[in-house]
Amino acid sequence: MKEKLQKINNKWVRLVVFVIVAVNSGFMMAGYELLPFDNDQIVTGLSIFAMILSEIWNHWKNNSYTGEAQEADRILKASKDDKARWK
Repeated sequence: MKEKLQKINNKWVRLVVFVIVAVNSGFMMAGYELLPFDNDQIVTGLSIFAMILSEIWNHWKNNSYTGEAQEADRILKASKDDKARWK
């Protein structure tokens, strides 16, 4: 998974988002509507998307799903138990 994330070059993502926004803005200035949404609908949609994305991200970061993460949790717990025993 980490290798796949490292291969994603976010300069292309930024470029695509910029082109979409620039084209849409240009058409809006010319009096055409490419996106059939008003501002309130866009804000609501983006808020829902951000909420779902943040929940998924927080859940993933705070839970051990992979075998490596579960092993690291066992090592950390054993280390804490050893430390508590020596106090």
